[in-house]
Amino acid sequence: MDVDRQRRIVVTAYLTYIVAFYMVLFWKIEPFCSYVSTFGLIGHFLTFPLYWFGLNIHRGERRWPWIWFTATGVFYFLGDFLWAYYAEWLGTGIDSPSPCDVFYLLNSYTCCCAFICYMRQIGDMRSDAALIDIILSVAALGGLLYRFIILPLVLDPSVGLFTMFFHANMSVIDLALFTGILIVIFGTAHSRFYTKRTLLLGLGFFLCCFVEQLSLAIEVYDLSFGYLFEPLWTVPFWFFALTATYPDEDEIDEQEKAAFHHRWDAPLHYMRVFLPYLLAAAILFLLGPKEALQSTFFSTVLYLTAARAILSTFQCLRGQSAQTQI
Repeated sequence: MDVDRQRRIVVTAYLTYIVAFYMVLFWKIEPFCSYVSTFGLIGHFLTFPLYWFGLNIHRGERRWPWIWFTATGVFYFLGDFLWAYYAEWLGTGIDSPSPCDVFYLLNSYTCCCAFICYMRQIGDMRSDAALIDIILSVAALGGLLYRFIILPLVLDPSVGLFTMFFHANMSVIDLALFTGILIVIFGTAHSRFYTKRTLLLGLGFFLCCFVEQLSLAIEVYDLSFGYLFEPLWTVPFWFFALTATYPDEDEIDEQEKAAFHHRWDAPLHYMRVFLPYLLAAAILFLLGPKEALQSTFFSTVLYLTAARAILSTFQCLRGQSAQTQI
């Protein structure tokens, strides 16, 4: 089986689908524009051939993460299928709790299982050097999710208990996945498991967290431009499926790993260094300096980030001084 050729075909088909979807939205092409959720199911179908190729590539214990990833895609597809069926074909709409929510929750849990299986197969992880950066980044993002997603729901008397549980569940799982992303990407940067597959999977998890929280924000704040993101809901699953078609790390040539590491080591290093500062800037921008500093939690994150910056500056100056003396 020529996996590279099959991969290129599916990638081309998916990119064509995204372009066609935006053409439908912008030009209001009927009848597709009236059945956007149904049209979105095509994106799910385009990921299934990649999942199938991946399941055939991996063997034994190596197959388990991709079994879980396939289940993740299937559950999300079933949730979207039921949503489209009720909303666009029956025209009745659907309220929470609903069968759709059950499949969306199962999608989140199977995604966590897939991530855990994948991490257990990584034998050489060293995240100690990036531990402070990971803690600051997760704390900053967790605070923002609580402030702008969970708190508005808590303060809204019309929100039911199940809806509250559903949204909080999604935010907590996404925060856990974000933590895992940072551990995998930053913790494997100097190990033999640092490959293209690691970056693709990390990007897939990041996009999964992003689109889920974006969908919650659209629902919480009733954003009028939410329809612009309709073509993107399946993008994370496409990255998961694409990652499945790459071989296991121990089957990749060491020279290829070294070349890939040489190319991406510096960008990932700077990403790790600047990520806490970017999130701190997001706190100041979204809350404003006054509210951010009045909050005990956010002010602590900002002070620790500032201390991290000062310490890094001193270390840099010390290193430059040592080189000058040599």
